[in-house]
Parts: sequence; structure tokens; C-alpha cells
Amino acid sequence: MLIVRLKQCECAIDDNRLDAAYELLRADDLRGDRRGQALVGRLAREFVARARNHLDEQRLGEASADCEKAMALAGNLPEVSSLRLAISEAASARQNLDRARGQLLSAARRHLDAGQLTIGGGLLSAAETADARAEALKQELADRRATLQSVLTKASAAFDAGNWENAIEHLAALASQYHADTQVHQLVRKITDQVTAEIQRSIESGRLDRAASLLSRVDRLAHHVVDLDHVRATLNQCRAAFEMASSIDAQKSLETLRRLLTLWPKARWMESAVDHFEKLSNALEQLRSGPLGLAAMGPNIADLNETQAPAPTMAAAGGNGAAAPKAPRASSNLFLHADGIGGFQVVGGSAISIGAAGASTHPDIALLAGAGVPSITLSRSDGDYFLHSREPVLINDKPSAGKLLVNGDKIALGPRCRLTFRRPAPASGTAILDLSGARLARGDIRQVILLDREIVMGPGPTAHVRCDELSAPVVLQAGNDRFVLRAADAVQVNGQAAGKPAEVTIGSHVRIGPLSFMLARE
Repeated sequence: MLIVRLKQCECAIDDNRLDAAYELLRADDLRGDRRGQALVGRLAREFVARARNHLDEQRLGEASADCEKAMALAGNLPEVSSLRLAISEAASARQNLDRARGQLLSAARRHLDAGQLTIGGGLLSAAETADARAEALKQELADRRATLQSVLTKASAAFDAGNWENAIEHLAALASQYHADTQVHQLVRKITDQVTAEIQRSIESGRLDRAASLLSRVDRLAHHVVDLDHVRATLNQCRAAFEMASSIDAQKSLETLRRLLTLWPKARWMESAVDHFEKLSNALEQLRSGPLGLAAMGPNIADLNETQAPAPTMAAAGGNGAAAPKAPRASSNLFLHADGIGGFQVVGGSAISIGAAGASTHPDIALLAGAGVPSITLSRSDGDYFLHSREPVLINDKPSAGKLLVNGDKIALGPRCRLTFRRPAPASGTAILDLSGARLARGDIRQVILLDREIVMGPGPTAHVRCDELSAPVVLQAGNDRFVLRAADAVQVNGQAAGKPAEVTIGSHVRIGPLSFMLARE
């Protein structure tokens, strides 16, 4: 029987069935036989040779397995030791290569997310790998390039047709992300140059409200232009000058002096003072009703209609017939309910009043905070928010009757009535008020959305309504009694598939992936 098994082992080696021969040679009686010892040496050399072939073909797992069998048969022979070292070096080199490829793919992902498609594509090519992650990134790169080119084509066509506002509608969602793209930069620069010239003409002609409106349009492109900084500073200074002029109550001073003059008819200086205050009152009235007064009105969508027809939305340009929504009206009874996130009061308009519930002035945002709470007004102009109050309130623990609000400002209307002003998305004019201590009539609502044109819902801190489960932001653009929803993912309205963009009416239930919400009136 021993002779038979020795013959079987020899035949297995001759037929290159090395693993079968290895199993036979594991028997102690075969290994103890002189002929078995010769077969052990022969089989070990065959395993070393096969391992070398595996190593040359970068099959490191198979090479390592054959090397271990050779070592188990013949011990740590020089050729086996050399083979083990070669396999170890190859494994280390592969790990270094895989690590370098992983770093390249991670860098490519960062550049894609930053809108730097050319750099990202170059890194993907340098990675020289065809694994699933690389293929997914290449597909995403192709999709992003196709989307960018489609938007550029539509925006360029709109601009060439003289409709720069429609071009902005197309570019607004992509300009900030792809600001480094040469084509985007060139087109944005053309649009900005044309609108800047119109803004300058509006200022020179005294139409400060129209200048502010135009500036708010071009600011959506998030493209820094020195001339626009000059315009923005000019409008802010005009607005500040108007506020200072408005704080002078010459008429009240005139009435007081006239009463005093009846008591002191021989006080000639009072007559002179009355005369001066009459002139001052008339001058201030003319000043407030003139071009400077328009600085406090803020952007007005209707102003653009004087020189340009209403621009369709991106969807309308694509042919689905959706018209551009009009500017939102001030409304204090519109609420947004997002499942799993919370409720928000939505207030539109360029001037929003805040005060105690039940006050005779009927504020847009009515707080359940006692009758002693002072009333304030938040005026939005050119994307900026100004706080006005008849009496000083604490802003960041400092008393003030007027201030240009910045992100994070804390407004105290009383010891237990505090508001925090936030601008999550700097490119959007929409802001958020977080309530602390103060309460609305609806106890489940702790935040107020000060609506300009749109509400951004999506992941991260730059969304007005944060939903980290969404893969990308969605934009709810406001109209009078309806909204237009722009989203990359499929949208359902009242359980039915909606178009892109989707029209959302008050009371509709909307679902986008993990997000579901509804707009309602009380």
C-alpha cells in the first residue's frame, strides 16, 4: 500500500496536481520513507515555482499559500525564505498603492464637491483604478459636467436674448458651486457687468429702490465685484441717512414751540425758531418723499417690470410652462410643518412687525410675552435686515433703537423674551428668528422664517429647514398663494408624482425622499 500511495503522489506531481500530492505527503509513513523524502523536496520546489508565477501575476494570496506549503514540507530553505521576503515586499507595495489610490479618490471627491470638475477628473485619471468607488466618481463627474453644460447653454441663450434675469435664474443654483469654472466665470461676469451698469443708472436717476432690487438679483450669483461693493455701500449709506432724517421729528418740535409762543408772545427768538422749524419740516418732508426715501423701500420685484418682462423660472425655460412666482406678501398666518423636524411660522414682506399678542397694532409676529413688550420692526432691503424700535431694546446686551442685523445677533425685548437672528444661507435673503423665552400663540412653533424669495431645505447648517437625511438641498420658491419646489430627487404632491419644478399650493402635502412637509394657513 505504501508503494501505491508513493506512486499516486508521484503521478499527482507529474500532472501538476500539487495540492493533491501535498495531502498525500502529509502522512508520516510517506515522509519517513526515503522515496517519500525525495518527493517532498521535489514537491516543495514545485510549490516555490508556482508561488513565483502567482507573485509575478500579483496573486499575492495564492503565492503566500504555496509558500507556506513549501515551508511546511521542506522547512525554511533559502529559496523559501527569499520567496517569503518577495511576497512581503509585494504586499507592502500593494498596500502603499491602495493607500495612495484611496487618497487620490478622496481628493477627487473633495474637488467634485467643491465644483472643481477639471481637477477632480485629473485626479480620477491619475488613480488608475477601476474599483466600484472610482467608477461611481467617474459617473458622478460625467453627470455633473452634463448638468453644468446644460445650465450654461440655457443661461447663455437667455442672456444672448437680452433676458439677463432668466440667465440668473438658471445660474443661481450653480454659480457659487462652480465659481472656478471658466465658462461660468465668464458668463457671470457678463451678466454682472450689464446689471451693474443698470444699477448705476438707477442710482444716478434717483431710483434707489430699483437699484436695491437689481442688486438683490445679481447677488444671487455670489460673484464678488468691486463695483457692486461700492454700490452696496452707497445704498447702505443712503438708507442710514434716511433713517437719521426720519428720526428728526421737526413737526412735533414745531407744535411745541407754537404753544410756547402763545405763552411768550414777546420772545422774538421763539418766532425765529418757529420759522426755522417750519422750513426744516418742509425740507424733511421733501427729503423723505424724494429719491432718498426710496432707499428704505428695499428691493421690489415690480420695479424690474418697467424695463424687462417677467422672467420665467428655470422650468419654464425648459418648456413645462411654469411661470415665475410673484413676490411673497406679508403673512403671519402661514405655517410650515416638517415631519420629524418641527413647525415654522413663515412671514413675508419687506417690513415685519414684532410685538405683544393682542396689541392694537396687530403685529405680524405676535408674541405671548406680556403687554410691556416693546414693538419692533424688521425692514429688509438689499438682502440686509434693519431693526427699528421707538424705544431702545437690548441687542447683544447693548441698548439700541436701530441696528443693521448680522448673523447671530441676540435681541432682548424683555427679561424672558429673547430672539436670535440667523442667516443660515448668506446667498439667500431669507432669515430665521429663534425664540427663547418668548412664545407664539402656537406653542409647537419655536422658529420664524422671514421669507424673502425662497426657503432652502436640506442637510447641514446652511439650510433654513435642516434635514440631514436629504442627499441635496431643495428650494421652495415663494409666490402669493403657491410655491414652486425645485429638487433633484422625485417629488410627490398629495401622493401624486409632480413635475420639475413642482407647483405646491397651500394645504398640499409634499414628500421628497425622507422629507415630508405641508404649508398651511391658520
